[in-house]
Formats: sequence, structure tokens, C-alpha cells
Amino acid sequence: MCLFTLYCYNRAMKNHTAVKNRLIFAIVLAFLPLLARAETVNDLYRTVVPVADQSKAEQLRAMRIGLGKVLVKVTGDSQAITNVAFSNPERYVTEFGYVGYRDPQAPEAAASGTGMSLSYAASAIDRLLRQYQLQVWPSDRPALLVWMVVDGAGGKSFVTQENMPAAVSSLKLLMEDRGAPLILPLLDLQDTRNVSENDIWNLNFSKLALAAERYKTNAWLAIRFYQSSSGQWRAARLLNLNGEDDLQNVVANTLPALINKIIPEAVDSLARHYAYVPKMDTEEVMLHLENINDYKNFNQAVGYLESLEVVRRLTVGEVDDHRLMLRLFVEGEVNLLLDTLRRDKRMTEKPLPPLMIPGLNDSNTSANDATNILSQTQNLYFMWGRQ
Repeated sequence: MCLFTLYCYNRAMKNHTAVKNRLIFAIVLAFLPLLARAETVNDLYRTVVPVADQSKAEQLRAMRIGLGKVLVKVTGDSQAITNVAFSNPERYVTEFGYVGYRDPQAPEAAASGTGMSLSYAASAIDRLLRQYQLQVWPSDRPALLVWMVVDGAGGKSFVTQENMPAAVSSLKLLMEDRGAPLILPLLDLQDTRNVSENDIWNLNFSKLALAAERYKTNAWLAIRFYQSSSGQWRAARLLNLNGEDDLQNVVANTLPALINKIIPEAVDSLARHYAYVPKMDTEEVMLHLENINDYKNFNQAVGYLESLEVVRRLTVGEVDDHRLMLRLFVEGEVNLLLDTLRRDKRMTEKPLPPLMIPGLNDSNTSANDATNILSQTQNLYFMWGRQ
């Protein structure tokens, strides 16, 4: 027995007795969904709050505001702070300092100032979420592709950093403040062949969906806006999440305020698709992972799975050559775990042929019996590493 296998075997024995009778669940995928582009967001427990000075009173005020901002970032719910009552916000802070700050809602000329950079204790925040049964938006988050077109004096044009830097900067800062990964289209020849300014303006769903395929994302937002004769900014935005679209009209007095009305609501909708409320009890999932052929792969795979918020804990069940069986205790929906694994570039789903299901080829086994066999437990089959 190789050293790696011996190590895994010993670890499995320490956790619990290896499973002897395994029910193999075949995942037959007739159509695989588009693998959405996702990023692991760091600094979820850090934020910056604008301050007038460095007095103790301002520090306490910033710590309270910062705690609310972190709760919004971690939950993905802009209203999360309204459901929480807390005192002594400074007890959640692990460190702070002062940095330059730009307010995404202020006019560009008046946007710069001083901010207080704050870091909060992740374990204390997580306890707060469970205490108030707030949702958790896992750090592995799908990126949102955002198209913007403005109708100005020169006609309709794509919004870019060059022609409307204030609008793009506000967009970036708002997305960063929410811990939401952003994709800005390249607007190169391939993009402009797939979708035009008029397509964005007309919110042409089929053209936008086609153009979004290039960026490997199931989440995109199209915004069209103009300034009326009264000085107001008016917009229509089409948000699409996994094929479900939502159209809304928005009005604001300034362009940053207009974007600030659009982005938080869009991020709320995005988060609701992937967030979960922690359960008191967990659901058990058996993950069969192939291509674990050395300690490095083992350590990386287990470390990745342990880092997933939806996985409360895991144990090593069995090691067989290059295959590893892990028992995951999931506190969110299993479908959320499956979606997360599918979106990670290191994980490749492994459908198994029906003939590997015990009893499925038995002439006395009906289709209903087979379905019952499959539903007795949750088994997932993946391969680790890019192939």
C-alpha cells in the first residue's frame, strides 16, 4: 500500500468505519447546464466607511455602520441589517485603520475623502447569522455581466471607462462593496458582432443571451438610460438569472443615484438564487472523487471542500486506489452544493451508466423501484483536477 493510500486509510479509520455497502447513484445528465463563471470572493468580512475625523465617536459610528455593511455583504441581502439588533459593535472588530475613500453615490468632484478600513471576526459574524437565521451567500459567487448603453447628444453608445468614467466607477465600487464579482464586456469585434447598441437599447433577450455565452455566465444585466429635459435620469434594466428575466424602470436625480438604485436590487436577486439559511441539522451527502493520486491532490481537494460554507463538516469515508469517498454534512440545499461543485473549474462531474446501479438490471425491478433505489441517499460523482 502506497504511503498516500495508507495515510488516507488511517484517517478514514479515525473518522469512522469505512462504508462497506455502498449504494451507487448514477447521475445521468442528458443536458449539462452552461458552466457559470464564478469567483471566490475574499475580504467578505472587511469594509470601508467614510469618516469626518479620527475621533472616538467617529470610530464607534463607523464600526456600527461597517458591521451592517459586512452583514449585507455576507448575506447578499441589502435589508439584512433591519433584522438584527446588536450592541457594542466594536467587539466584532479585529482591526481598523484609515484609507482614502470614494463615495460611489456622490458626484465625482466631491467623492474623495477619508475612510475607516475595518475587519470583523468571521466566527462572530457567522454566529450572528445563525442567531437571527439570516441567509448566507457563499463566497464562491457567480459573476454578473453588465451591459450599459446611454442615449446622449451623439446618439446611442456603449458606456465605457473612456466615455463615462463616473458611471463605470460607481458600478465597480457598488459591486465591490457587495462582494459581487463583475464582468464588463470587452466590446471588441466579437462582442459588437453579437450585440449592438440598439440591441441593448431594445433589451433584445435573444441577442443578449447569445452575447453572454462568451463570458460563461448565467447572470447578466442590461441597462439603458438617458437624461430627460427636466434633468432626471431615467433607465430600464433587464436582469437575467439562469434564463429567468426581470424588467424594471428606474428614475433618479443623478446618474450615481440611478446606478445605486439598480445595482443593490440586482445583487439581492442574484444572491437569493445562491444563498441558503443555515439549518440546525445537516443533510448527509456521499461525494465520490476520482483522480486523487497523491497527497497534494488529497490536501487540495479536502481543503477546497472544507472551505465551502454550505459544508459544515466532512469525514473521509474510504480510499480505493485513486478514488476517495467523502461524507459531507451539508447545512444548505444539496442542489446548492451541486451547483457550486459544477462551477468550480477543478471539478468535473462524472455521470455513471445505469448498469452500475445495483438491482437496476434485474428483470423484476420496475422503473419506480429503480427511482426509489436512487433516492435513498445522495451520492455525487466527480473527478478532481482539470482534464
